Amino acid sequence: MPPRRTHTKSRAGCAKCKKRRIKCDEVHPSCGNCVKHAIECDFSSAARVLPAGMVSVSPSSSSELPVSSPMMLDASPPPGNGQHQVITPHQHGFFPQSTVNTVSPVINMTDMELLHHWTLSVPSSLTGKDDVEFIWRDVIPRLAFRESQGCLVHAILAISALHLAFIEPNERPQKMCIAADHYGEAVRGVKDSVSVPATINKDNCEGLFVSSTLIVVYAIANPMLTEKISPPTEIPPWTMPAWLPLIRGVHSILKAVWTWIETGCLAPLLGGHTYIGDSAGEDEAMNALFRICTDKREQDADEIKDSAVSQAYFGAIHELQKNFANEIALRRKMVSLIFIWPISISDAFFALLQERRPRALIIFAHYCVLLKKLEGFWWVEGRADYELGRIERTLPEPWRKWLEWPVKMIRGG
Repeated sequence: MPPRRTHTKSRAGCAKCKKRRIKCDEVHPSCGNCVKHAIECDFSSAARVLPAGMVSVSPSSSSELPVSSPMMLDASPPPGNGQHQVITPHQHGFFPQSTVNTVSPVINMTDMELLHHWTLSVPSSLTGKDDVEFIWRDVIPRLAFRESQGCLVHAILAISALHLAFIEPNERPQKMCIAADHYGEAVRGVKDSVSVPATINKDNCEGLFVSSTLIVVYAIANPMLTEKISPPTEIPPWTMPAWLPLIRGVHSILKAVWTWIETGCLAPLLGGHTYIGDSAGEDEAMNALFRICTDKREQDADEIKDSAVSQAYFGAIHELQKNFANEIALRRKMVSLIFIWPISISDAFFALLQERRPRALIIFAHYCVLLKKLEGFWWVEGRADYELGRIERTLPEPWRKWLEWPVKMIRGG
């Protein structure tokens, strides 16, 4: 009889092999027998408890997060006394230091699709300047990955989903629901960040600026897409669009740190805003606006006897005139034109607009011509006519003659 082969007895095998009384090859993180039988090996479970100094990655019970949470950001260490050290990227100098200690590996595949779509398609739809498209495509996502609040990530995903809703009508309701979830999270994050102005600093002001800008883009585009799904039976009266106070509110908070924003990585986005040239063909329309604020024969002449009110109107018209001059002189579609006038008008004029004073509405209707000029951008498409129709619905008949120029410029004819 041939001699019996000797073998080394497995003393550190996995529990599954011991239970089945078979030799374990002790290969980590899963032994050969467990791999062969497609069962979970005890070694793989044990591997999740790592010695100090190693990266800790915890599996999730679910492969998805809610749509509104593309990643979970945890700025606090895990509880308990047996805390282990987490190696973060900045310790090796790969990325700038962040306030985030760990990032869960849980990935929502819908959000991955949205981020992919952003990279491929969205940046070119946000700027009329080819030389700054890379800012939206490369620089701004990097800002998003650095921030601790997560508001910029959500703002990016909201706009990406909204853009898909615009170009894919068959999936519009679903994509708009996804966009709304991310928009809500972005707004919440920005509110939390700006609620304590002292916490706005050089490190987070750029992310807050871009988040706020994208929130405004969403607020401009969303109503038109909503009406494509469910058209109104009749045009309602004009009300203050949500994006106007958004623009003004964010600017009032960030103006204290504006020097950091305009000299940082976003500087190329903000260039070319010096007003030059004349308003050319718009001069006549602007002069007509000045007339309704001085002609005592017009309706409600007592209003313009108040010097504070008349100055508010004059200031708003002057700022609008400068916007038209800039657009004509530079001969390019500048997205910033949408934002500059709402920032430049006085609080007094803004109050008059909120009160839906006829003169204020007529001036705003002229501003909508700028929106029409920028309709090459998907998120502005239809907004000028949207506002004009509601202003027509609201203005008393004697005032509507002053809408002749905006109607011609926005609707043609």
